[in-house]
Parts: sequence; structure tokens; C-alpha cells
Amino acid sequence: MTNPFRPTFGASPLYWAGRRVILDEFARAIDGNPGDPTRSLIIDGARGIGKTVLLTELEDIAAQRGWIILRATGRHDMVRTLVDSTIPAKIRELAPPPGRKVTAVSISGLGRVDTELTPGQDPTPTLITRLRDLLGHLQGAGVLITVDEVQDADPDNLTQVAVAYQDLIRDDLEVSLAMAGLTHGVNRLLDLPGTTFLRRARRFELGPLTAEDARATLTATAEGSGRPFDEPGAAAAVEVAQGYPYLVQLVGYLAWNRSAGTITADDVAAIRDEAVMTMGSQVHAPSLKGVPPAQLAYLRAMADLIGDDADVASTAVAEAVGKKPNEATDTRGKLLDRGLIESPAWGRVAFTLPYLADFLRSDGRVTRIS
Repeated sequence: MTNPFRPTFGASPLYWAGRRVILDEFARAIDGNPGDPTRSLIIDGARGIGKTVLLTELEDIAAQRGWIILRATGRHDMVRTLVDSTIPAKIRELAPPPGRKVTAVSISGLGRVDTELTPGQDPTPTLITRLRDLLGHLQGAGVLITVDEVQDADPDNLTQVAVAYQDLIRDDLEVSLAMAGLTHGVNRLLDLPGTTFLRRARRFELGPLTAEDARATLTATAEGSGRPFDEPGAAAAVEVAQGYPYLVQLVGYLAWNRSAGTITADDVAAIRDEAVMTMGSQVHAPSLKGVPPAQLAYLRAMADLIGDDADVASTAVAEAVGKKPNEATDTRGKLLDRGLIESPAWGRVAFTLPYLADFLRSDGRVTRIS
């Protein structure tokens, strides 16, 4: 038997719950006419909330309709990669590349050999010209550009992608753009010169799954695998996962491996610490990388004060770091932009990632599993 759960970032789950409306609206837009606002999507949320997985599902929807997928990431020079390799590779798949034609021949001092570029070759291609060339090879289909990790992207790269996309939209060409990233990166994107038109794009902020959706994902994924959840086991798994899609898959994966048959609450209890430990190394540690000392101090103060509560007063956190409430406003705002905390009510702050308070209270140390 093969474990049906997929606790790998970017891997699509076997069963989808809680995001269906986004996929259905995008499919409708792709089947519709150029200019549909849902062909322009911006997806943001915390790490591990399912942004990359959702991009993959959007790509599958477009590919099923014959569209060409151009995948980019903010962690590389995406414009150069698209212009120099990704788009040319797609064009070569659709049609043989144009070459040079001989215009003169020289033999042993009697003359010369001259060549010239055949029509259609652009010696200095740009993103816009490359995209237009690619679209010119398509009939009855279009191009979907997906950009992941926009918070890491070079601002000039983001602007070039947005400007090229807008240029194609103005000519009613069959194109679509889906971008995903942490909330602060998405906010930065929308503030860049040349990208303001993206504010009209459909923006979806991904939050935790409801308990009902988490339970449906767990039970439907395990069903037919030879190791189904019983009711108490499913309830325990939902409680540990806290609606976090990555944890739903991870808890299901570990509990499935632990069980010899039906997955019970005891199986879930046995793997809880390992799940939390893995969450720390795979989600919490990367999320805190590069966070300045003042912001880390604020987070640690939050962790100490919040205990088992859902949130804490921002004034209490400010006092704990030795600042007046107005002096801590900037730090609080930057953490909100990073997507590490949220404000569920006026004057209150809470963590966006499950078990982050525990991770901070342990000073980022991974607990050893006995």
C-alpha cells in the first residue's frame, strides 16, 4: 500500500477541499473571453497555506484546455529566464526555429559567404516580443504565466512582467497571469510603478481550512488506502492540524504510517510531537529567516504573553519589549506585512502560523522525538 498523503510543498493533494471556488472561477474565465478579470489572479497567505499547490492546480486547468504554461519564480531572474530559455523552448516545441539563409558563397579567395537572419528573428528579444511570438504559434489556446514567491522577486522584474501582460491584454490576446506570495510581497507588488492595473485583478487571501474541510480532506484521502480514519482519529487529526493545509497532509501522512489498520486517536497522539517538530523545521525556521532583531523580540514577547490564548493585547506586547504602544507600531506593522502575525480585533495581535509560539518559546530549537 502507498501512503496517499502528500506533505510536500507544491505537491497537489489527492483530494481538494476549501479552495474549489477559486479553481471553478478560473476555469470559467479560461473558457470565456480575453479580458475576464479572473484571468488575472493574485494569491497571498502564510507559508504552507497552499499557494504553490493552488498555482499548480491552475496550471493543470489551463493545460487541460491546450494552453501553454510559463512557470516563473521570484527567487531567480525570471524575466531573463523567460526571454532566454523558457519561452524559446516552448516555441521550439511548437515549430522548428528559423535559421539563417545563405546569400553569397566564397571559395578559396574567389568570393565570400554572407548570411542574413531570416524574417521573424529578433536579435534583441524582449519579454513582450517573445510572448507575442509564442502566441503567434497558437490557435484556439493561450498562455498562462504563473509567478510564485513574488515576495522574493526583483521589483524591476515584477514591473516588466506586469507591463508585458498589460500590453497583451490591450490587444485582446489569450493570456492569463497568476501570482502568489506572502502578503507583504503582494502588497509591495501592487505599489510598484507600472503594476497598479493589477489592483483590478482578482485577489484571494488563503486562510486556514475550516474544521469541516480539514476533516473531509483527511477522511477522503485515507479512504480506499486500506487505513481509513475512525471518527475519534479524524477529530484528533483535525485538532492537531488546526486547518493548516500542510499540517493536514503531514498529520495524515505520519498517522497513516503509524497505523496498522484503522487510524485512531492514539495513532494521532503518537505522531503529534513529530508533526510539530517538522512544522518547526520546514515552516517556522524559514519564515523567521531574515527577520530583524527588533521584530524577533516582539514575536518572542508575544509568545511569552499569549500562552494558550488565541491572541494578546498589542499594548501588553509593547510594554514587554520596553516601548510605548506608539513606539512599537512600526515593528507591529512590519510583522503584519510579513504575514507572521495578524490583528483579529482592534488592539489585538495573533500568530498566523500554528505552533509558532511554541517554536519561539523554545528559541527555535527542534524538540527531539523519543
